[in-house]
Amino acid sequence: MNADLKNFIQPIARTIAATLFFVFTVAFFSVPYALEQHPGDPQLPSRQTNLRHLT
Repeated sequence: MNADLKNFIQPIARTIAATLFFVFTVAFFSVPYALEQHPGDPQLPSRQTNLRHLT
């Protein structure tokens, strides 16, 4: 690989990797918070147990 090309691509790759790490970290903490539970936990039954027809 050409040294100039390597010197050009390395900072770009580091910036992209750092940005992806930040985005993945934020998603890792915010998704369970938005769901109000861990994604792997079993779903609790809904509060509404009566069946309703929309007509």
